[in-house]
Amino acid sequence: MSTTTPSDPSPSAVPPLRIAILGNGGKPEVQTESVRLAKAIQGRMGLVLTGVDLASDSDLSVLQADVALVLGGDGTVLHTARRMEDRPTPVLGINVGRLGFLAELTPSAFIDRLGDLAERRYTVENLLTLECTLSPVSGPTRSFRGLNDVVLRAAPFFHLLEIGLSIDGESVMTYRGDGLIIATPVGSTAHSLSAGGPILPPNAAMFVVTPICAHTLTQRPLVDDATHKVYEMVPLGQGIATILVIDGQVQVPVTQGDRITVRRGKAPFPMVRLPGYSFYRTLRDKLGWGATPPGDRGAKSVETTA
Repeated sequence: MSTTTPSDPSPSAVPPLRIAILGNGGKPEVQTESVRLAKAIQGRMGLVLTGVDLASDSDLSVLQADVALVLGGDGTVLHTARRMEDRPTPVLGINVGRLGFLAELTPSAFIDRLGDLAERRYTVENLLTLECTLSPVSGPTRSFRGLNDVVLRAAPFFHLLEIGLSIDGESVMTYRGDGLIIATPVGSTAHSLSAGGPILPPNAAMFVVTPICAHTLTQRPLVDDATHKVYEMVPLGQGIATILVIDGQVQVPVTQGDRITVRRGKAPFPMVRLPGYSFYRTLRDKLGWGATPPGDRGAKSVETTA
């Protein structure tokens, strides 16, 4: 992964920055905010609005814009990433949802930062993506693009799963538990984190493999190189309902012997970072990372006597 900075030509030579507005039009608050942000963009010199698309199924791989504003929550950003396929437009997430780890700015905060966009004071951070291929025992092979994670887990009625993991063709371990997660650095703060996995910085070229409710304490999360390696998961239990989940949104039933391969995606996902962005501040603000528990008054002072 890499971080790129737009060029800084003389003001007279800079064309207006083209901005498109995307989002989940099924939410009334997204529709309301899209109108407000569209007016703000149109009233700012140096910016031009190329369109507003709040549909859920339009082709975003040919978006005519320099920056795409995505209104919604983190789920909307993940959905947008898959719809852009291998030709993504740099995205700036606007939080009209709940947590907002990927969609950081509120609509009002974004309006206050229009000058940074108009004067191109931003960077683009290329986030690691993943490509997941399902090769079933019977049926066609299917491929999926993801930004967060691939999860193989038990489905109702829930039973203990056995999942074989291979890396580059070498058998690594058979996991027993409720499932297994292979997450990108972005996904390390999602399902993997709730399952006890580590936090990875967004610019790490790594995957984290995290068991869900492992049956033995020796099965711990694994952080491994994502540059060229291929990870393969195979459900081993016969007759046990199992489901493959990509980014928490795409769900596909799988059966014993189906093979799920995960590798680094061909194209990264570009996220716009405005001046002052800090990954660690995001952890503190959004996840309460390192916050003092309620009722904890801090370290106790130690009295000494001469």
